[in-house]
Amino acid sequence: MTKAETPLYSPIENLTHRNERIGNTSIGEAIARNHGLLLEHFFEPLFDRDVYIKLLNDISAVTNNLARQAELEQAWDSEVNEYDNDTKSALKEAQYACLYIELARAAEASKEHVRAWAFNNHASLMVGEIIEKSAAVQQRAESKKRSQQNSKNGKARIKNFLPVKEEAIRLLEELKPEGGWISYSGAASKLEDDLVKFILKTRPSGLTSSNIRELLEKTWLPGDELVNPAWKKNKHADAP
Repeated sequence: MTKAETPLYSPIENLTHRNERIGNTSIGEAIARNHGLLLEHFFEPLFDRDVYIKLLNDISAVTNNLARQAELEQAWDSEVNEYDNDTKSALKEAQYACLYIELARAAEASKEHVRAWAFNNHASLMVGEIIEKSAAVQQRAESKKRSQQNSKNGKARIKNFLPVKEEAIRLLEELKPEGGWISYSGAASKLEDDLVKFILKTRPSGLTSSNIRELLEKTWLPGDELVNPAWKKNKHADAP
């Protein structure tokens, strides 16, 4: 190992530093960490920051009053919103996690150190689960967004391809041999030159002159909802 690769601390020293850092964490730092994790991984990705601020304000008004805390929890349980079920479930857990974090803060302010750590430790367990649920909700939302974009792109391609399909339909009629078209490949070969000229002239987005023959032979003639009926109308009786 070269001098540049020599570790700054020995394994024992690293363990000592780590244990000291964890063991000397104050309750205030632990509370701040839980709030930071919820804000970064749950509230900011899924909600407006105002939702988080309002929640903390609501909680701060009830931490020393059990009756008002019960009213707040009842309000959460009966809350009606536009979120999907997974988001609602995660939000409810986040509400209670924030409550326990603030109960820890109130206990510490009253010098009830053991009680403060108990509340915050319980909240910490919830925070880990909430972060996992938040990631799943975000992943589903991103997948839905991609699906919607793909659908939008697909509709745009259909619109762009429509003039070319209409031209293919016209050519199937105009260039039909006596007795009708024998095969997909034969029709595609015959229509290719005229369609290439049409594409080069109209420049439809997403379609090139180099792939029109394969697209016509493999996709449009056998199964396109517009081109296939024209094929059936003009094909030979023995053609597919």
